[in-house]
Amino acid sequence: MKSLHPMDNNLAEFNKDEFSFNFERYWQTLLDNKWRIALFVFMVLLASYFIINSLTPQYRATATLLIERKESQVVPVDALYGLNAESDEYLATEFEVLKSRPLAEKVVRKLDLATEEAFVGEQGSLSSLQSMGGIKETILGWVGMGKSNEEMTRVAEVEREIARRELLKDYVERLSIFPLRKTQLVEVSFEAPTPMLARDIANAHAEAYIESDLEARLERTRTAASWLAGQVQGLRADLNSSKQELADYIEAQGIVDIGGEGVQERISQELKDLQVELVGVQAKLADAKITRDQVRSAGRNKESLPVVQRDPIIQKLKLDVVVAKQEVAAAGKTYGPQHPKMVAANSDLSRARAELSAQINKILETVEFQYNAALAEEASTQQRISLAEEKFYEGNRKGDKYFELKGKVESSQRLFDLFFQRTEETTETIDLQSAHARILSQAEDPLEPSKPKKAMLFLLAGLGSLMLSILYYILRELFNTGIRDGEDVHQRIGLPLLGSLPIIKKNFIRPVVLNSMEEGERSKEGAIFKEAVNTVRTGMMLDRVDRPHKIIMVTSTIAGEGKSTIAGHLAYSYSNVGRTLLIDCDLRTRGVSSMFGVNKSDMGLREVLSAEALLEQCVIGIDNNLDLLCANFTPLNPLKLISSPRFQSHIQEAAKKYAYVILDAPPVLPVSDPLVLSGYADAVIYAIRARSTPYQHISRCMQSLQRVEAPVVGVVLNQLEMGGTYYSYYSYGNA
Repeated sequence: MKSLHPMDNNLAEFNKDEFSFNFERYWQTLLDNKWRIALFVFMVLLASYFIINSLTPQYRATATLLIERKESQVVPVDALYGLNAESDEYLATEFEVLKSRPLAEKVVRKLDLATEEAFVGEQGSLSSLQSMGGIKETILGWVGMGKSNEEMTRVAEVEREIARRELLKDYVERLSIFPLRKTQLVEVSFEAPTPMLARDIANAHAEAYIESDLEARLERTRTAASWLAGQVQGLRADLNSSKQELADYIEAQGIVDIGGEGVQERISQELKDLQVELVGVQAKLADAKITRDQVRSAGRNKESLPVVQRDPIIQKLKLDVVVAKQEVAAAGKTYGPQHPKMVAANSDLSRARAELSAQINKILETVEFQYNAALAEEASTQQRISLAEEKFYEGNRKGDKYFELKGKVESSQRLFDLFFQRTEETTETIDLQSAHARILSQAEDPLEPSKPKKAMLFLLAGLGSLMLSILYYILRELFNTGIRDGEDVHQRIGLPLLGSLPIIKKNFIRPVVLNSMEEGERSKEGAIFKEAVNTVRTGMMLDRVDRPHKIIMVTSTIAGEGKSTIAGHLAYSYSNVGRTLLIDCDLRTRGVSSMFGVNKSDMGLREVLSAEALLEQCVIGIDNNLDLLCANFTPLNPLKLISSPRFQSHIQEAAKKYAYVILDAPPVLPVSDPLVLSGYADAVIYAIRARSTPYQHISRCMQSLQRVEAPVVGVVLNQLEMGGTYYSYYSYGNA
């Protein structure tokens, strides 16, 4: 069932818009904090000014090197090491060599940079560090805490190594290598505290690179010459061994003309002819087999076989049988069975049939003979082919082995000739090495420091601080889970916004705004605050014009949200339109009583509830139409006291004597007192500190008030930032 309470549906939908990005809101946030942002940027710029001016200037000198891809050397020994000067990897490798630590160490030793004060700076030279360590050990030795000689030596070596590595690390960090695109040029730059030192180190580094390359090439050439000489000796032995192995094989196999191809060609042609012959024999065998199979499957009906039908003798004998049959038939018509002519005719018929049968048997025997002959011919041909193949393969094996040994001899000879020639050339030209790089332009003294770029750093500091501060306020606004403005009140809580109170100094809230006699001395902020409170009062009065709210309770989520201040100022505002009583119902903290400076010794709730005095005798007059009933004691069980019928009856009595009764109730989250007090009130005003109170706590309190059907009429948003467009309307009347 859908609830009729106005907060039911809105409280459940908080997470949906919790982090919605509203550009207007964030822009307003930046405008509200513009002076804080400006102050932060100014402080960062001021600190940056002193820091940048304290930096030691650094000068950059640049020498340009030309690295040639093709070296003009006599002997290409680099080919033995797999170096391809035409590849892109070659130049990339050389650039890395320029950055290498050994090259840096060579320059450091050459220029003795470890003792150069301008280079080592505050770190000190190696000798000074060692001397300081010696002094330290001497002092420790005097007090009996010194180390042994071995330990001191080991520590000194470790310290020297650490100092050396730190010096090289600093050197490499100051060094810059810039290859120029689509060229073979590379710029070697170095930064140093003085122009001359930067120039000398840049030139020395370029020269050291060329010298190191020449030394490396000379060493590689000598190593290659030694290696080539050893290879030549081994290749000579391999060549002699290959020649001897070839001669032994020729002699063992009796090879005379293996190089001539006549024998192998004849065997190959014979093998081809036999293959063709085998195909014909196999075709003949297939035909004979078919004929034989037909004969064997014919049974007694031999005369119908194709091989019998095709025979001319069979055809002639069949004709003789037909003629003999005709003669027997003709004689049978004239003569009887025993007649000599009839007997002769039958004899001729029998002889013709016997000859036909004999010829058929002869043909069948011929078919069987032809099949067996074809089988024998196929076997013979297969045997001849096998013999020819054996002869062919045997010849191939001998030839393959021969050519293998011969090729081995030729390969060994070529390799020996190549290495022998290279050895001779390398030995003769060992000192003719040319540099693969040259200095195209020497480094000169830089006229201006390369860094720090003060203007750029100053600008970056300003921009960075500006962006950082903007990001801070945007993120603070984005992740703020509190109620930020009236739009949040409407979307998240679903209650009317009765008013928004600005955040102002304390001396503007209590003694000035509440004191009507000093109204002419109020500040602009105090006037704005009073107008905002009057707006809340007007909204409450317009909520029910026909039957105005008489008993109004002010509460909040937690302590410190300004509910007592709101209750006090709202009571003062109501006193301008009718007699008003402000009751301090927060018996634990006495917020309103403390705000007006009331002591516990003054008469208040204690006397009223104990019937020691009447209500009129216990109230304290604050202004013409404003009275205060203070909380002048702290009971053991405030909730029990507030829930008593006597407490309720006194509130009802006050409502009859005053036009308006304002109840300053405790916060809802820590105690249950407001839930009871809300039953005595006609209207409940919920105070929320802007951008502070987490919405999750507000939601829990609202649900608690909803369960007891508290008459919550609206929200007062307290302690909003000044300077926004929200309060521009209030200020124009005070200009």
